[in-house]
Amino acid sequence: MNGVKVMRAAGPGLLAAALLALLPAPAHAADGEFSWSTSGVGAMDGVLSSPKSGRCYSLVGNNSPFYASNNTDRTVRSYQSSSCRGEVQSTIGPGEFGHVFKYVKFD
Repeated sequence: MNGVKVMRAAGPGLLAAALLALLPAPAHAADGEFSWSTSGVGAMDGVLSSPKSGRCYSLVGNNSPFYASNNTDRTVRSYQSSSCRGEVQSTIGPGEFGHVFKYVKFD
């Protein structure tokens, strides 16, 4: 009979744990820095340190696409819309460099 009581007491805790597992995970910051330039390799117009995953960032500068260096542990995707929605214009993996448009989001 004690075993039955233990099972009943553990039931609500297990249900709560199962429900928490279904909730979306909170956004985590990417480790490292993402930098970009409007004037080419060697110049730097801006840096994002440990950018949050899932957040849309607007890069400073007028001459998009920008040269960018992704020294984070996350992939960055660039967009032409300020909401970071629609077609992905470019993707730069961790430790890579390339061109991005004005709006970027980290996975």
